[in-house]
Amino acid sequence: MIKAVWNALVLWILISTCTVVYAGAYTSPTLEEASLLLDISPKEAQSLTSAYLTKRTLSDTNEKTPSKITSENADNLIRTPNSSVEALEILAQALFRQGYYDESLRYLKSAIALTKQYQLPYLEIEVRQLEIRLNWILNHDAQLARQQLSHLSDTLAKLKNSEQLGKGIRYKTLMLLAEIASKSNDTDLAESRYEQAKAYITTTQSVKRPIEYHIQVGQHYLNHKRYNKALSELLTAYWSALESNDGALLAMTNSLLAQLFYERKVLDKALLYLAQAADFYDSYEESPVLVDILKRMGDIYSQQSKFNLALVYYLNVLDHSVTQHNMQLFIAVRIRLASTYMQLYNYPLAEDYLSAVEPLLEQFDFPQLKGQALLLKAGIAFYQKKPVQAIKLALQSTELAKSTQDNQTLMQAFTLLSEASEQQGHYLEALNYSRQYNQLSQALQNQLNHISEEAFKQQKTFVEQTLHLAGQDRALQQQEKRYRDLQNIAYGLFTAGFIFFLLILRRGYVIRKQSEEIEYLNNHLFTHSRSHLNNLRMLNEDLSSSLQKSSHTYEQWHIGELIHEPLSDRLRFAMIDIPFLRNMYLQHGYTEGLKLELAFGEYLQDKLDEHTRLFHFTDANLIYVENNYLQDDSAGDTSPQALFEKIQEWVNEFQPSSQLNRIIRIGIADYPFLPKAYTAISEKELLDILLMATSASRELSISEETSHWVYLKAIDNAPAASFASDNIRQACQQAISQGLIKVHSSHKNEESMKNLLKDT
Repeated sequence: MIKAVWNALVLWILISTCTVVYAGAYTSPTLEEASLLLDISPKEAQSLTSAYLTKRTLSDTNEKTPSKITSENADNLIRTPNSSVEALEILAQALFRQGYYDESLRYLKSAIALTKQYQLPYLEIEVRQLEIRLNWILNHDAQLARQQLSHLSDTLAKLKNSEQLGKGIRYKTLMLLAEIASKSNDTDLAESRYEQAKAYITTTQSVKRPIEYHIQVGQHYLNHKRYNKALSELLTAYWSALESNDGALLAMTNSLLAQLFYERKVLDKALLYLAQAADFYDSYEESPVLVDILKRMGDIYSQQSKFNLALVYYLNVLDHSVTQHNMQLFIAVRIRLASTYMQLYNYPLAEDYLSAVEPLLEQFDFPQLKGQALLLKAGIAFYQKKPVQAIKLALQSTELAKSTQDNQTLMQAFTLLSEASEQQGHYLEALNYSRQYNQLSQALQNQLNHISEEAFKQQKTFVEQTLHLAGQDRALQQQEKRYRDLQNIAYGLFTAGFIFFLLILRRGYVIRKQSEEIEYLNNHLFTHSRSHLNNLRMLNEDLSSSLQKSSHTYEQWHIGELIHEPLSDRLRFAMIDIPFLRNMYLQHGYTEGLKLELAFGEYLQDKLDEHTRLFHFTDANLIYVENNYLQDDSAGDTSPQALFEKIQEWVNEFQPSSQLNRIIRIGIADYPFLPKAYTAISEKELLDILLMATSASRELSISEETSHWVYLKAIDNAPAASFASDNIRQACQQAISQGLIKVHSSHKNEESMKNLLKDT
């Protein structure tokens, strides 16, 4: 009897799959919403679509592209030919679900005429495909449907760019052919078609289309009692719908999972999925799916002997507006109520419900429901001790049950006939009915055993796959462990590299700071405050180290550690007295004097090269140092005269337009001063010698009012003992008198120069 309730909704379930196949993107949000409502509430979908068609005017735009490519005009008062055809499709499906079959097909004819008028070939094929589907649902002519679909495929192949633009249509054709094969019990062909359609699913960007595919394939397996495969497909659809947050598809999947667990007699699990589906459909008052779910929950509670709960759900279904317009459902629910009241031994109420449906069963042709009603009446007659009437009604029920293949009703009828015959004393007849019951029960058991055998084979395959996956899982864990080890090593190397990078940055920062400090010291401690030339502090710092290095080099040569005499390490010192540096502040003022001295210092810096140095010794005195490459005084530009002329040229070229005193006085000496005693003269003593020479050149310059230079040079064999005195100036005067120091000068009178130096 419960099976009759399921069969009462077979047409509805078959129609519901239409949305799964034809759901897609629409050119209008209104049409998209209406399409989603087809499965949930066809009446609301009809209302939305009708309003869309009546409130908008059809535009004259002739669109020749497929409907899923074009977009609707933004003007809410206009509908394009594409959207008009889509609206007619949705309206036809909504009417078909409500039982208005002729009107539904008329709207599809109007849609086809519109596609021809505006030359929309792809859209015409889609509408014809839908028309073929609805006609097949009505007449169950699978052969005709296949022929029509084949003709459509040939028409599609002839269209331009059909390989790209026709993919969706070919997918829908394959799914429809698979469904037709499934309903025709040609499972191999159906699964072949589904496998062909799967290739499209793997390439589509749509999120909904794969879910719809798994739902339809799962429903195919469910209809053919292949529960394991059905469970796999439906669970895939369930989790995909959950991830994509698609409530409608999730509710549809929950409903099918509930049916699967109901048929497998796992009633608590079926109730769980039905409750989840009911939570979604409860938001739609006109939803026929909600009625179906409530009725199924009542069936489960009835099987669990929770008859009061079953009555609550059946009465809710009976009061729903959808039930009032579905006569088959209306009769089926009243029969279920009568059956439930019989279980509660409330025979008067059971009779009332059966009496109410008797005229309807006479008016409408529902043989399965009529057989169930006759069986209930037979049961009431049996309990009222009317075995003859019970046998008569049970036999009528048996005939109807056999014609509709309602095995549950047939088995209950055989049981009742056996008991009623036994009550009458007809034991052979009772035995015969018992044998028929046992035969039918055994046939059903064999069917269940076959299902269990298939399930065992599938379970074996599943176990083998599980073992294979277990091995792969172990391999994966090993790979993950290696990956984590490599990851830790990489993190360690990255951390070490990062720390090293920070150390390099820190080192660079320290070096930069030290360079800045050195530059600061050079600029503020070792440079003259006005000329920015190296000052006396720098001279004292550099002179001692330079002289020490030169002395050490000559000592190495003298004792044989060096092969060649290090002539390039000889240094020539010149102290330059520039009178205008002494008088420029008096002549030009402080500010101009500062500018002039700074400009002169920068000018001299530009004249220096890598072999020369210049120090600001006193206000008007500079010390010039250069490498003395040759020892021959007459050797060109290494002679004192060449040095004098170079420095004089520098002074003359500095700001030639300025009124400056261009006279210079230069004292020159070499280092080592004593050729045979490299360390006999210290840096301070060398400065004293330079001061003596400069003083002499100054006296000459003052007396002759011209530039002069004086060069003091010790003879090659000058003994160091002659200079072993605390007063180097006095020692030099004696050495000059003794001829140990030769005096060279621009004055050319050596005797007068000696006398001048003696008095210095």
